[in-house]
Amino acid sequence: MIQLLIERDTVFDLFFICGDGLDLIKRLEFEDELPEVCIIDFHMPNMGGVAAASEISARFPSIKLFGYTASTDFCEIKEFKRNGGVHVFPKTNPTSMLEKINSWTYNDDLCQV
Repeated sequence: MIQLLIERDTVFDLFFICGDGLDLIKRLEFEDELPEVCIIDFHMPNMGGVAAASEISARFPSIKLFGYTASTDFCEIKEFKRNGGVHVFPKTNPTSMLEKINSWTYNDDLCQV
C-alpha cells in the first residue's frame, strides 16, 4: 500500500524496499546517497523495526526514522522513539502518514502529533 502511494506521489522518491531490518542496513551501507527518511515496519523477520532504528540512528544519524505498525504496544513505541525514531504511525491511514512526513521533512518541523 505505501509503495503504491509513494510511486504515485511526486514529492517522494522511493529508493528501495527491504524485507527486514538487516537488509535495510546492508542496503544503506552501499548507498552513495542516503535517503532523508526511512519508514520502518515494527514487525519484520531477522531484525525488527525497533532494533533496526537503534542501529540506523547510530550509523546514519541524518536519516529521519518513522515507524509504521499495527501494534498498540506503548512500550514498543516508546523504545522505537528512544532508539532514534521521530514518530510512529498506525497502519490504518498511510496517506495521512505520508502527508505528515512530507510536512516534517521539508519544513523541518518535527513536532509531535
